[in-house]
Amino acid sequence: MSVYLAIDLGTTGCRSILFDTKLRQLGVAYEEYGLITPRENWVEQDAELWWELTLRTAEKAIAQAGIDAKTIDGISISSQGITIVPVDETGKPLCNALSWLDVRAEEETAQLEADWGNTFLFAHTGKPINACYTLPKMLWLMKNQPELSQKAWKFLMPMDYLIGKFTGNFVTDHSMASGTLMYDIKNCCWSQQVLERYGIDESKLPQILWSGESAGTVLPEVAQKLGLRSDCVVAVGAQDQKCASLGAGLCDGTMTVSLGTAAAIIKLWNSPETETFTKVGWCGNVKKGTWVTEGVINTAGTCLRWVRDLMFPGESYDTINKEAQAARDAGNRVVFYPYLNGPSGPDFYPDAQGCFYGVDLAAKRGNFALAVMEGVAYQLRIMLEAMDAYGNVDKLIFFGGGANSPLWCQLIADITGMDISVTANPEAAGAGAAMLAAQAAGVQLEPLTIGQVYKSAGGYEEKYQHYRALEYRLWK
Repeated sequence: MSVYLAIDLGTTGCRSILFDTKLRQLGVAYEEYGLITPRENWVEQDAELWWELTLRTAEKAIAQAGIDAKTIDGISISSQGITIVPVDETGKPLCNALSWLDVRAEEETAQLEADWGNTFLFAHTGKPINACYTLPKMLWLMKNQPELSQKAWKFLMPMDYLIGKFTGNFVTDHSMASGTLMYDIKNCCWSQQVLERYGIDESKLPQILWSGESAGTVLPEVAQKLGLRSDCVVAVGAQDQKCASLGAGLCDGTMTVSLGTAAAIIKLWNSPETETFTKVGWCGNVKKGTWVTEGVINTAGTCLRWVRDLMFPGESYDTINKEAQAARDAGNRVVFYPYLNGPSGPDFYPDAQGCFYGVDLAAKRGNFALAVMEGVAYQLRIMLEAMDAYGNVDKLIFFGGGANSPLWCQLIADITGMDISVTANPEAAGAGAAMLAAQAAGVQLEPLTIGQVYKSAGGYEEKYQHYRALEYRLWK
C-alpha cells in the first residue's frame, strides 16, 4: 500500500494528514499555534514552531492511522504564503517570521509606489502593491535591521523553511514565489528588475521549482524520528489555496471556491493577461504553462459566524439555516454588504463598511442570516464577473465549512447562475499536497470525488441588479 503525508501549514495551525492512492484519509492530527503582536500592525510567528508541530502532528497522524511509516512514499506541503523569515546557513531563524498579516512596512510600500507605480508592478508581478507582501517586509528588515539582513543566508517562506528542514534543500514553487512582489509572472522566475533595483542577491532567495518536483529525500535524522524510509521523497508543494484548487479539481471551464473564514475563488488561465484583467491578483500555478487568478472575499464564513454569535447564541447552524429558509420562503427584503473589515476586492470602495439595508419592524433574525448568505453570494457573482468567468466557466467546485450548508450552496448557485459541486472530503488543500507528493514519487492521483451537486434555478437577476445599484449609491 502506498501512503502520502500531506502537511497543511496554515496561519494559526498545522495539520498532518495521511492519504492513500484514492485520497481517502487514513489519519489526521492538528495543533494550533499563536500569533505574536508586539506592536500595532506587527504580526509575527515563531518559525521553529512550524517544524516542531509538523513533526508532532505527523507522528500523531501516523499513530492514528495505525500504519507502518515505511509505507509512506512521499511528503508534500500546503502552506500559508507571503510570510517570511531570515535564516542562517544551518536553517536556523534569525528572528521571528513576519506574518502575511503584518503590515508594518508602510514606508516601504510608499517607496515601491513611487519607484514603479501600481500599473507597471501589477503587470510585471501580477500583484498590487501592498504592505502584506514579502518584498516590503524584506525592505523593512534591510532598513531597520541591516546587520541581521546581511547575516541572513536565505529569506524563506513557510513552505521553503519546512522543505529545508525535511531535506536540507531550500526551494520554493511558483505559487509561493508569485506572492512576493519579486516574481516575474510572465517569465516564471525571480524578477531581475526588482532584485537589482533594491540590491537583493538572488542567492538569498530559494530556488524556484515546479510543484510536484522532488526537493530531495528526507534527511537521516527526520527518517529516524518519524520511522520513514531513507528514500521517502519530499515534493515541492504549493501555497495552500493553489493546493486546494488542485485537490478539488480545478480545470478549464471549472473554478474552485474555498468557502471558509474568507472565500477564495480561483480560475485557471493559459496565459497571464495582467494588462487586461487587473481587478484580481494573478499567481503562478502548480502546473507549468498555467496561471491562476485568485479573488478573495475577506469576510465570508466570518460574517455568518458573527451573526450566529450575535443573534443565535448557543444555537446550531441547523437552526440558522431553518430560520433563513423561512425568511426566504416569506420573501426577504433585507440586504447585506459583507465589508466587515473594510474595503474588499474586486472594487475596493475606500469607504466600504459592513451594512444591512432594508430592515423594518417585520424583520426577524432569520432575515439577517439570509441577508448574510445572499450578500456573500452576490459578492461571489461580482468576483466571477471581474474574473471573466461568464462565457468561459460553467461549474464551481466548493469546499470548506460553508459548503456544508445546503441552503447557502443553493443560494450561491441561484444567484451566480452556475451549478455547484461540493467535494466529498473538505480537506482539499491536504489532498492537493498528497497529489503533489505522489507525483514526485512517480504516481498520478485523481482529485477528490464529488458529493452533493446543486443545480442553479436562477430567479435572482432583478435582486442582483438592485444590490449592485444600491452598492454604487452607497460607496462609489
